[in-house]
Amino acid sequence: MCDKGLAAELAQAGWVTLAHKTSITAAEYSIANCLEGRGSIPAHRQRLASIRTEQVWLEHPDFQRLQAFYEAHGLEPLEPSALEENQVLGKVQHALALLNRAEDAYAAVGQLVRSIQILQQPHPEIDTSYSHPDIPFSIFVSVCEDASLPSSLRVAESILHEAMHLQLTLLENHLPMVDPASTALYFSPWRDEDRPVRGILHGMYVFRAIHDFYAVLATGQPCPPETREFIAHRIESIRSELDSLRYFPQIPDLTAAGRSLAANLI
Repeated sequence: MCDKGLAAELAQAGWVTLAHKTSITAAEYSIANCLEGRGSIPAHRQRLASIRTEQVWLEHPDFQRLQAFYEAHGLEPLEPSALEENQVLGKVQHALALLNRAEDAYAAVGQLVRSIQILQQPHPEIDTSYSHPDIPFSIFVSVCEDASLPSSLRVAESILHEAMHLQLTLLENHLPMVDPASTALYFSPWRDEDRPVRGILHGMYVFRAIHDFYAVLATGQPCPPETREFIAHRIESIRSELDSLRYFPQIPDLTAAGRSLAANLI
């Protein structure tokens, strides 16, 4: 699912669409600017990485301009003072460095993610992430309390997870995957509840990409036993979850393109 060529084409089309809607440029992009449709060079951000020719930024929360958005979507960003206290910059940079071990995944993130905001972690064992179609080049993720290798992999997974949501949303702008009249619900092995068709398809898409990322790591450079066990567990878990959806490509709620995509994901 991580195809750097596809990501680049979709991102380019996304920037054109965003320019028509808001007139802001990539240099002026921030969550608040995007939602308000007005451009200015963002001030409160830190450079995370340069991925090929693209910049990825750690964007500080803007409670003055984004409080209503945060509340509407149940988001609890980490206070600016806590970003340095929790060594967030270094943790996210480490996660991106791990993604760089899978070239296509890293390149796709560089094309699709312009800014990352950090959410509070509700529990040390619970990771939180979020993205929204109205901010097509931004994601929200939490970071772990510790800086262990498995914890950094969890952050990397969250980044890739939300980047793939952004990618599929951009793709759906050109190629509908779900019958717009569908109201059916199907069981989600990730949410452990019934979800709309689009939610299941997105889950399949992002977790296939995550599976493939871990598969690259599993055959790459050696890592400590604890990390090998973590990677093997994630691969097996995702395989099992996808296996439970083998029926999904045949459901009537998908378009022909959606059925083809679902079959390839399985």
